[in-house]
Amino acid sequence: MRRRMAIATVALTVAVLTAACGGGGDGNNGSAKDAAKDSPVGERTIHSGEAPVRIQNFEFKPKTISVKAGTKVTWKNDDTAIHDVKDTSPLATPVSPEMGKGDTFSITYPQPGTYSYICAIHPYMTGSVVVEP
Repeated sequence: MRRRMAIATVALTVAVLTAACGGGGDGNNGSAKDAAKDSPVGERTIHSGEAPVRIQNFEFKPKTISVKAGTKVTWKNDDTAIHDVKDTSPLATPVSPEMGKGDTFSITYPQPGTYSYICAIHPYMTGSVVVEP
């Protein structure tokens, strides 16, 4: 009886672990498959007019955003912590004030180039704006 109980316990454990891991064997989870359907490999969105960047969980989302020249990029702080946006590229864009939850800051990018930035308060937070003609 003990042996049967032990075998049943091991079998149940293996079944639960296999189900939790997905068991699909392709190494992708559902969200990765869904993202692949929505955005084919190699395709990216190039924003024009206005482009949003969210500050969430101590990250800029998206980390890199592509825009057309003349596009206004607006950062919104969705964190409870204070953040800012400081340009680290040689193009010297304006630096934001410290932003609390719900605050926004915008820059309109008139010329092509890559503008790297950080949160000066949390320098491990990095991002970039790629401006295309």
